[in-house]
Amino acid sequence: MTGVLSKLALAAAIAAACIGARGAGLPLAGDLLYALPPEPMVRRALEALPQLRIGAMNNELASAEQSKLNAGPHEWLVRAGASQRRVAGEQRYREQEFGLERGVRWFGKADQDRAIGEKGITLAEAQRADVWHESCRTLMQDWYAALRAQATLQRLTEQHALVQQLKSVAERRVKAGDSPALEVMQADTELRRSEALVEQARQDVAQAVTLLSTTYQQLPVPQPDRLPEPQRAQDAMPERVARITQDNHELELAQTEAQLYGLKARRAASERMPDPTIAVRATRERDGQERTLGLMLSIPLPGQLRSSEAAAATVRARMADERVTQVRNKVQLDAQRAVSEERHSYQIWTSLRAVAEQSARQAQLMERAYQSGESSLADALLGRRQALDAALAAQTAQITALASSARVQLDAHALWSVD
Repeated sequence: MTGVLSKLALAAAIAAACIGARGAGLPLAGDLLYALPPEPMVRRALEALPQLRIGAMNNELASAEQSKLNAGPHEWLVRAGASQRRVAGEQRYREQEFGLERGVRWFGKADQDRAIGEKGITLAEAQRADVWHESCRTLMQDWYAALRAQATLQRLTEQHALVQQLKSVAERRVKAGDSPALEVMQADTELRRSEALVEQARQDVAQAVTLLSTTYQQLPVPQPDRLPEPQRAQDAMPERVARITQDNHELELAQTEAQLYGLKARRAASERMPDPTIAVRATRERDGQERTLGLMLSIPLPGQLRSSEAAAATVRARMADERVTQVRNKVQLDAQRAVSEERHSYQIWTSLRAVAEQSARQAQLMERAYQSGESSLADALLGRRQALDAALAAQTAQITALASSARVQLDAHALWSVD
């Protein structure tokens, strides 16, 4: 027990250091502070998810796209031809023609393509970071849902055992003639109700554990034993909100997309001036009696198509800028909601914990009064049911408070960071 307390104290110290200076601090010990699985297991489970593997492939795809943009759209073109010339009253002549041509990007188009390729790499990394963060959120939700189900089953099992004890007491009192037979029926009814609740809780646990084991094969089964106590947030709400909004994957992704669309819009605008094609041409005529060597330059005449594509790219860039504003507002609201939920969930847990302790004492007094013949079984069963409801509500609030705190740390990149 002393070892566990020392670990919790060490984890709390680590948490304080990370919250005060996240850039220089160590990652939070989520398994000790928030009843989460150990971080190495979490990382292995996340890396095995299909969406994260697709994210790694997306990085490879962005590298290939970058290579394509660096190479450019133009290729060398070789032309060769042979013909035969017939002149009246003269002999026939064999003639050959050779050509080598290639389009050339000008007016800084090659530099623009390289910038687009580099931004594509940045976008792929931002997409992978965003997918990682969303996967962490989903894992947390599934984990805490399973933890709540396990806690509910544990409480209902304890309640079922207590109801069995009360039924045994009622049977002894009825046999001794101290209570009416109706009390045995009341106890049996409550016992059957308790059995049904336990069975439903077992089903909920089985479904939650199956979801975890199927989706995250590296994770253990969550256990509600020795849940850590939630900690009150020490920093002011604006500071915690700022830590979330200043380094947010969703906002960074939207900003990177807007920057990429801006680069593409400028690239489309530069296409209004078409690329020239430079060609070298050599001919051999009249069996070599005449030879020519020339240089040719050809430029397409721009039309409405290029102007329309440039206008469409500009509109897409403006739309991406508007999405940045939309995402920024969403991130701000989500951060405020997460920090507010953390504070309120802590207050709710402290209140419900006091209620649960008082209800437990009342239930114990009612059971003793019933065993001594000072109250009825119905009063004892009612007190026990109220104590169960209060204990279950307090433990659920405790798990909710832990989940809210873990969510804030996750969004602030102090827990399970992709880097």
